[in-house]
Amino acid sequence: MGDVNSAVDQDGEISPSDRRLTIDELENHRSLDTGVWIAIAGNVYDVSTFLPQHPGGDAILLDAAGTDVTEDFFDLHSDEAEKILPAYHIGKLSSSFIESPTMTPPKPQVACTPFLQRDSWKKVVLHEKHRLSHDTRLFTLRGHDDSQEFGLPIGKHILLRLKSPISGEQIVRAYTPIAASYESGEVDLVVKIYHDTDTRKRGKMTTTIDLAPIGSLLELKGPVGKFEYSGQGNCDISGRKCHAKRFVMISAGSGITPMIQILRAIAEDANDTTECLLLNGNRCEEDILCKDQLDTFERVEMSQFRVIHTLSSPSDGWAGHRGRIGQELLEAEVGPPTPGGAEMVLLCGPPAMEATVRDVLSKNGWKEGDIVRF
Repeated sequence: MGDVNSAVDQDGEISPSDRRLTIDELENHRSLDTGVWIAIAGNVYDVSTFLPQHPGGDAILLDAAGTDVTEDFFDLHSDEAEKILPAYHIGKLSSSFIESPTMTPPKPQVACTPFLQRDSWKKVVLHEKHRLSHDTRLFTLRGHDDSQEFGLPIGKHILLRLKSPISGEQIVRAYTPIAASYESGEVDLVVKIYHDTDTRKRGKMTTTIDLAPIGSLLELKGPVGKFEYSGQGNCDISGRKCHAKRFVMISAGSGITPMIQILRAIAEDANDTTECLLLNGNRCEEDILCKDQLDTFERVEMSQFRVIHTLSSPSDGWAGHRGRIGQELLEAEVGPPTPGGAEMVLLCGPPAMEATVRDVLSKNGWKEGDIVRF
């Protein structure tokens, strides 16, 4: 890394980048309210304003806030990423933290430790792959012992790391498993494959994992994400406890995966009376992911679940809603929040769709704090 920390400016004053920061100060900056700080190679960066620009999404940075991410940064980022660091530099970690040999003791391994760990990559094997549609696959990963808890709370994501056989580049993306079976030690991921088109470049991760042979080694880390569902309407959003009597779920494409995770948790708990409205947008019938599961959820939980599909390019025989998720559908099916209704919007999809939804809901009285983006 280049020297981004000149101690004295042209006027002879101590520059902000020469501040000495303690580990306690770093750990106290884990949210948008306090500032999002990370440490890399002994330097501290305030990346609060960079969150919307992060290619991997803001959830990854928020989850890493207040920690040392040196290893992950240099493993996963190019030289171009390193060049932007000086703009966010605010100081250095005190030498007592950097040099102390006792700051990173080995963690004891006990039988009850979950397989998934936030600070270390765990190897898994690509066990199966199934074609769900022309551009979507179901990948089954197997790695953890069938007696060991996987360790992924409902609503959280995992980081998946895979080495490109062509470039040797380590590729990392966040995904939400639709299922994690403790009995079989398996994790199921639904992944939309992005190939080269006239308007879009291929997806590095999706095409690499699609071409990976059965038996390939991959790596997982987590959990990451700001939302966690603990059941019966109880949620944790970046450390803030809240309760919802009704979820308005709005998704498009592979954005359905966190919704399925939450719907399954509610359906499997006889005491969970949380109501759910799901608006799910896709291009055509074949693109509707996990439709059988969604149909089953709605059929079994008729009093609680309502699922609405809308297609932008449906066949002539499609009897459901037509068009993208936009103002007309949102005002007709969602409308303004119910006073005292304890409602929460869960949103996951392409940036353009999310921006449209947030704009329409805001004009209809929904507050930003009522909307959770995955």
